[in-house]
Amino acid sequence: MPVLASQPGVTPVIIPVSNVDGGYTGTAELTFHSDHKWTPYPSSGSLLYALEVPTEGGDTYWLNLSLAYETLDEFTKRRIADLQLITYNPFLNKSNTPRSKYRLDKSIPLISLVFPHPLVRTHPESGKKILYLDYATEVEIVGLDPQEGSELIEQLRLHLHQPRFYYQHKWSVGDIVYWDNQATLHYRQAFDPNQRRVMKRISLAGSRPF
Repeated sequence: MPVLASQPGVTPVIIPVSNVDGGYTGTAELTFHSDHKWTPYPSSGSLLYALEVPTEGGDTYWLNLSLAYETLDEFTKRRIADLQLITYNPFLNKSNTPRSKYRLDKSIPLISLVFPHPLVRTHPESGKKILYLDYATEVEIVGLDPQEGSELIEQLRLHLHQPRFYYQHKWSVGDIVYWDNQATLHYRQAFDPNQRRVMKRISLAGSRPF
């Protein structure tokens, strides 16, 4: 399954997250997401090491998905308790093609395998419930009418969009940050393309969500 910086059959261990020297992710805003959610075994966590940082912008935010779940109303918790969510691989999208946030047109044939995961995930270590959903990647709820599913996902994404769930990190050279990819989303601010932002990322293997 394609992921950031991968080639057929090869995925680098250390990925240059940089806007120079052939690095990845550029300088634009990156919406809240977790890594590898479209694979059968999404990453359990990542480490990011800052080598060069811009004077402004380029901050990273993390969003607490456990707190996001805990603060849902009880009706919504019951409604989503047993739902399965497909997250479609954004790396298979054609460049410069508008990206859907929900798969409404099921007549379009799939171009890869898909792996449904619980919309409410259980953390494998803490046992806490997690709202396992990102902001903008194309998704589909298994077994729901597309319109109903789309409206539910929009409601849940509006709930996620609350600063009380965020932590903002302003990078300094030498910082190393580890995050739990099972229980958080991460977001990057845009920054000036004329400034350098050079980081290295390592992602850790994970287990099948339950």
